[in-house]
Amino acid sequence: MKAAIAKSKQRHMDILILGAGPAGCAAAIRARQAGLCVLMFDVNPQPKVAPGETLHPGIEPILKQLGVLDEILRAGFQRHLGIWIERGGRRYVSPYGKDEDGPWRGFQVDRRIFHQILQRATIDAGATLIRGTGPSKVLMSAGRVLGVEVAGYQHRAHWTIDATGRSAWLADKLGLRAEVRSPPMRARFGWRNDDSTDGDDLPSFVFCEDGWDWRAPLGDNRTAWVELRIGDSTGVVPAGVNLTWQYQRICAGPGFFLLGDAAATLDPSSSHGVLRALMSGILCGHLVAACQYKGVAEQAIIESYRTWLCTQFEYDEKRMCQQYEDSPAGHRFLAERLSVLSP
Repeated sequence: MKAAIAKSKQRHMDILILGAGPAGCAAAIRARQAGLCVLMFDVNPQPKVAPGETLHPGIEPILKQLGVLDEILRAGFQRHLGIWIERGGRRYVSPYGKDEDGPWRGFQVDRRIFHQILQRATIDAGATLIRGTGPSKVLMSAGRVLGVEVAGYQHRAHWTIDATGRSAWLADKLGLRAEVRSPPMRARFGWRNDDSTDGDDLPSFVFCEDGWDWRAPLGDNRTAWVELRIGDSTGVVPAGVNLTWQYQRICAGPGFFLLGDAAATLDPSSSHGVLRALMSGILCGHLVAACQYKGVAEQAIIESYRTWLCTQFEYDEKRMCQQYEDSPAGHRFLAERLSVLSP
């Protein structure tokens, strides 16, 4: 009888995804496009309210690939031609560019609505999404992740995907420790009524001696804002959400992948965190399908993903270090970063 009960409380899938943000949804949609069975868990009953996302227009081909571009366009989000940058009293517009069809326009999306669109597309693609609950235990055997336990039920899968964002639930349970690559960075955010848009609808980054301030017009005289501040080696840590740069070198292994912020975190001034999250999910779904249907060796897809993530992170890290060095926060950033990286 006990054996029968235990068996009834087990479920086996091709891919088990923890988290239904951009990275998790992209992985689920790509996996379903390949015909894989997908089960997702998200601890939030509904997408959370959070600061909006400023999306570079280069994200459009990715959104089209995922089948959500038309709905994003219908949502009526603010569009803009570039971003105001202010450093050391110098203020200028950094345009996105243009082609034969005209200037490129980015998106200023409401994150909650953006996530709702992605989650609906995930469900429409045939994935099962269970909201308001999360895993309590990792199932393992001989060093391989076999799935998770949720509310007393065992959910087993060929691959378990951590898309839980900065909380990195699976990575934490596996004892994986991220490499810290920056001084402590924390951000506060919110919204305000503000009609001082300087005559345009462009978001802006204003760099100061201890970080930066970001704001983005949302229409109807509303503005979203984020303030990021850099901590120091004396132990002083600013208030707010932790956005310290971190990187997991072991971002994939036997039976698991880490996606998006669960694998690598940079602060929002990188300007394409959502794009990187979506790309990590699409690549993960593609690699798993190649392993299952085309006979690509498991170790080969693990190494391929690790190499891709490392290359992406190192490129962004170098670019962002230069960005901070050229700002009023440059001296502080460099000194504090050196203290973090020194053995």
